[in-house]
Amino acid sequence: MRTENQLFRLFVAALVVVLGACAAGNHSADQEAPVILSVDVTEGVADVNIAVRSDVSIPEMTIKSQAKAPDTTLGPQNDVILTEWVITPVRSDGGTVASPQWREYRNVTVPAGGTANLRNYRIFPAEYFDRQPLVQLYPQNGGVDRETGKVNIRQRLQIEIFGKTVAGRRVSVRFDWSLNFYYSPVTQ
Repeated sequence: MRTENQLFRLFVAALVVVLGACAAGNHSADQEAPVILSVDVTEGVADVNIAVRSDVSIPEMTIKSQAKAPDTTLGPQNDVILTEWVITPVRSDGGTVASPQWREYRNVTVPAGGTANLRNYRIFPAEYFDRQPLVQLYPQNGGVDRETGKVNIRQRLQIEIFGKTVAGRRVSVRFDWSLNFYYSPVTQ
């Protein structure tokens, strides 16, 4: 009886290995897409007054799709559907504590060999003004960054956008955007 249990466990383990090897084959989602994306920001905010409680957005940006190889003919199967936006703030002023990473899920279609134009695209939520390290800039919290002793905090946003072609091939693009956060009372 004990030998049968051991043989059965060995059989199950071998089956798992074989099925795992089959699943690790060459799937279309694991191949490189024949397109490459680029991002062009024609205008954007650089200075952010946290006293003004609104999300930080890029007023205009264009995402362009183009063939990786010059002789590639692109078709509708190479259209890209972007679905996940990951924004990772990194301090660029000598401080070490940065705002939290956040994700946004929104579908944007970029035609193969074409462009998608986005307006007022949110890159930083206003609710993060109330979290470390930006909350330190409010007068009731001292009005200065404890790490640098400055009245502003500079962060570089690493913006990564992920998606797939209609054919299921993964595509991503990354760009950075620098922001200078400060507090100045709003006069009305």
